[in-house]
Amino acid sequence: MQSIWRPKVQLTEKQRHDKFQKDGEYEIAHLNLTADFKAGRITQTDFDTQHAKQWNDYLEWSKANGLYEEVTPEQQLKEAESGLDMQLKTVNEIRLAIGKPEIETKEKVK
Repeated sequence: MQSIWRPKVQLTEKQRHDKFQKDGEYEIAHLNLTADFKAGRITQTDFDTQHAKQWNDYLEWSKANGLYEEVTPEQQLKEAESGLDMQLKTVNEIRLAIGKPEIETKEKVK
């Protein structure tokens, strides 16, 4: 498993401003590309290639400007396990309310 990138939840005022501006530029570029495709000036393959480049450029800009955060496999595991714990708590509350025994998770030993 490798690290993933995800948008940050909290941004500074400058980051929000810069993102808003970049989002607008991206949207205009995408609308222009879509118009070229619909008018027959570019093929589907060209559209797909240029659209992928626009998105990748936007994503790289976002990462370079601190709008995304890298999440390591260890962090992903911690978050997934925390979510599982919360779900299990809810499941067990429901099970107890209808008279069923609680369930538990345990780590397999190899």
